Amino acid sequence: MSHEVNLMRIRKGNELRVSISAGLVLLFLFCMVPPTIAQNQYAPYYGKARVKYDNFDWQIYTTDHFEMYYYPELEQHLERIAGYAESAYQQVSSDLRHELAFQIPLVLFKTHSEFEQQNVIPADMPEGVAAFAEPLRNRMVLPIDEPPDELYRLITHELTHIFEFDIIPRGVLRSDVPLWVDEGLADHLAGVWNPLDLMMVRDAAVSDIVPKMTEPDEFFGFSSPRLPYNLGHAAFEFIEAREGKEGIRQFLLALRTNVIGGGGDAYQEGLGLSAEEFDIEFSRYIRARFQPFRDRERAEDYGTDLAPDPNRSDFVAAYSIEPAPSGELLAAVATNRKDRELDIILISVQDGSVVTNLTPGFSQNDGYDYISIPGARWNTVPWMSWSPAGDQLAYFVRKGKRKTLIIRNVVSRRIEQRLDMTTVDEPESPDISPSGRQVAFSALQNATGDIYTIDLVTSEVQNVTNDSFADYAPTFSPDGRSLVYLARINSNNKLFRVDLETGEKLQLTFGAHDETAAQFLDRDRIVFSSTAVDPLQPIDPEIARDGNIYNLWTLTLSTGALEQYTDALSGNVSPVVLDTVDGQEVAFVSYNKGNYGIYTTEVEEPLYSVQTSDFGAPGLVMDFQAPLSHTLIRNNSRDKGRFEKMVLEGRPPINLGVTNSGDIYGGSALTLTDLLGEQQFNVYAASISEYRTMALSYVNLARRLQWGTQLYSQTQFFFGTPTGMSYGLFNRDQAIATTSIRGGTVFGIYPFSRFRRVELSAGVANYQEQFGSPQLQAASNQVQTDRFGTTIFRNGTFVPFNIAFIQETTVFREFGPVSGNTMRLGFEYAPKFGNTLSQQSVDADARYYLRLGETGLVALRARGFRGFGESPNFYFFGGNSELRGYDYLEFVGHKAFHLNAELRFPLVEAMLTPIGVLGGFRGVFFAGIGGAGLNSDSFTPWTSSSETFRPVIGLQYDNNLQLQPVYANPVQITGFRLRDARGSYGFGLETMAFGFPIHLDWTWRTLFNERWENVLFAANGGSAKFRESRFNFWIGYDF
Repeated sequence: MSHEVNLMRIRKGNELRVSISAGLVLLFLFCMVPPTIAQNQYAPYYGKARVKYDNFDWQIYTTDHFEMYYYPELEQHLERIAGYAESAYQQVSSDLRHELAFQIPLVLFKTHSEFEQQNVIPADMPEGVAAFAEPLRNRMVLPIDEPPDELYRLITHELTHIFEFDIIPRGVLRSDVPLWVDEGLADHLAGVWNPLDLMMVRDAAVSDIVPKMTEPDEFFGFSSPRLPYNLGHAAFEFIEAREGKEGIRQFLLALRTNVIGGGGDAYQEGLGLSAEEFDIEFSRYIRARFQPFRDRERAEDYGTDLAPDPNRSDFVAAYSIEPAPSGELLAAVATNRKDRELDIILISVQDGSVVTNLTPGFSQNDGYDYISIPGARWNTVPWMSWSPAGDQLAYFVRKGKRKTLIIRNVVSRRIEQRLDMTTVDEPESPDISPSGRQVAFSALQNATGDIYTIDLVTSEVQNVTNDSFADYAPTFSPDGRSLVYLARINSNNKLFRVDLETGEKLQLTFGAHDETAAQFLDRDRIVFSSTAVDPLQPIDPEIARDGNIYNLWTLTLSTGALEQYTDALSGNVSPVVLDTVDGQEVAFVSYNKGNYGIYTTEVEEPLYSVQTSDFGAPGLVMDFQAPLSHTLIRNNSRDKGRFEKMVLEGRPPINLGVTNSGDIYGGSALTLTDLLGEQQFNVYAASISEYRTMALSYVNLARRLQWGTQLYSQTQFFFGTPTGMSYGLFNRDQAIATTSIRGGTVFGIYPFSRFRRVELSAGVANYQEQFGSPQLQAASNQVQTDRFGTTIFRNGTFVPFNIAFIQETTVFREFGPVSGNTMRLGFEYAPKFGNTLSQQSVDADARYYLRLGETGLVALRARGFRGFGESPNFYFFGGNSELRGYDYLEFVGHKAFHLNAELRFPLVEAMLTPIGVLGGFRGVFFAGIGGAGLNSDSFTPWTSSSETFRPVIGLQYDNNLQLQPVYANPVQITGFRLRDARGSYGFGLETMAFGFPIHLDWTWRTLFNERWENVLFAANGGSAKFRESRFNFWIGYDF
């Protein structure tokens, strides 16, 4: 694969590192040309579409150190963002004592949903990815929809990566830089600890589970992918405490020397410590730093963990909870290890058992992409809401560009209502009103967050807060007349209350600390989490720095009385109220020993009691200001040129395969693209055996209708003897025929969604078809002319028009498909224009994957082709996964089909070897039938009818020196049999080695009728020879 792009800013949800290939677009391109055998055999998938929902009119604004790519809807924010970027540059450059010799491309999007449409790298941007920087062209790509102070830190984080890429080169011969180095330094220079991030470090230190930083494999096994980021942040604080900022710089320079191949141990050269000594010293530092917190409350002090046991269920961790009105159940959003998706499960409050999974299977089966998460706020805000009647649950999902509010019945598990959020962006944290008529939520308009309500009957959306602050996490009061919510002011999240009738707002909490979403204990009292500490007691500065811990607090609205109920080691978030038969309790999510759990506590005896006034009072609200301001210079703005700054996009990828007949195939591509990845020129080369394909294409990906043009020269081989006629009577290689196609196409792809699209193309193609042997070519022409009145091979020019509908819902794993379905229905029509040839063809391919367990599955496939008209197309197949046990491309005809059924299952998940961890072994039981025939011949795939057949037992020359068959006496054949089709069954082993899928197959061929096989293959040893087991080795992906 090509260069690795580190998606350098991960939201709280998921960590994502993507390897991209400059040639991935070829999967998109070559659906528009005649079948490319090398490509289709290696990766026989159609792929999901990437949908461009919006059209961006890109412009460029230049500052001293940046080229900012934006569109008019962002212009009002441009001056502010330019100030943030230049301020961040001055800070990072000063801290690292390093200057960049180039202007940094900074690609801006207004919202995350628009950011997800980027083409800078050909990879989907899920909600968990907040932004990214890439090393090939040093681009920063980010949305601007976070609050100002958090946006500034996001820019600083990504900019640090650009400096890292410049100091430590990333290229063809580079060594991998540890993730904790890249991400830890970026978080360190951003300068602020998020309480949830610091929570993980404190937990790891006090629980004595700090992995060895110099051994990246030790980070596996933790539920949060954020841990390398956070421990990396702490590691750079350790380096700075030990060696100063210069020590960080020397460590980076040592890594540079190590990466480019001229140095030894980077730890020794940069820090004067061996790798082992670094791990020991860092572990001592982190344990000593958090030693004062060892006596704080641990999660087990609160009682039994109600979260699902990962050793007894498919669920690994629970992140957010919502109580049923009865108090008997908790809805929890948890990671499904089997599906690798989030699910909503119902948990018994009594013993933590999983009562049911409300969202079983893959999310796409319910008509949406995935359950949505609240971005950087993670589980400090609610993710779902239970209806007052207790029969429905509301939550947000991603569906295309927008989000949809789902109302699901918790008894039947059916979705009863879907409300598409078309007027707002990035809605989150739904809360159903006490009447059940409205749902409050937070969302964006023009990149500003407000609180909204939606009427479940009329679908009317109303802005409740409509201010300049970032507002989140609304909660209805018990009487439904007001909302309590979070607003970010003066760089902290504080609780407010808004009267729904008058719109009057009241600030409830104060101070330089953060609160989370609140829930009502009763009409006058709310519970929430806060990083506050007793303001009446002095606190050591280091304790304050390393604390910042979310604990449970309550607030009495009428008096302003605040009470703290927990003093946690790690942090307690997502508090909800449980009204049980034994009284009122508060359930919450806590982080303990590297995992999230669910606990409960009573709120009776507080640890501390204070007043809101002890933390301050309403005062001047100061908007965040970056260290440097920027004045917009209109002359520095210009339109982006369509083909401006076209550059080679990454290392050419290498695809390699081997057919089961021993033919080696492979391919590679070069891609030139503009900085936004929307205009692409591609050069593609592939070969199978000695036969080559070359293509030059241009692709425009700037709009939803993606289009392009292509010139190509392609030579494909196949075996031109009809199945069963004379294999074995002469060398099969003598029957090699080739189709050489040269031409050009104009094509377009219009995606209806990620899963469905239509493809259109028109072009001109010249075909030349012939046998490799001149003698066989002459004999074949004579036979065809005598038998059919014309030759079957085409030599001439077509003007083809193509249309195809593709549906792709397949869920993939490392080894290939695991669930879902695929369908492609294509029609090609080449009309007669003067001397051009004409033909029509229909090509249908359908696949279905039924998952069994976690990674086992039943794979089914049906493929059919029919060419007709004056000069009909052929379809050729055989071998590999198309019909195992037969020679590669053994079957050819105007009409063809194959049916496949396979049971695929894991044997060994992974193998630890002296050269690293290799892919495990998988097993497969398979069966298939298929066949092909010419339009001039009858084609009966199978029959049970009785017939008399004269077997061919050899060939002899006649008086004209022409080969003629020698027939034996006629034989009566009865019973079911494959007449013109062929079948096979067997088993195989599959593994991944060095990135390539390796297959070892043991196959038995059959026609399901031994007598028929003896007659048909009389000249080749009969049924015994035909049914002999065959061993095949091949490289390529399964269908």
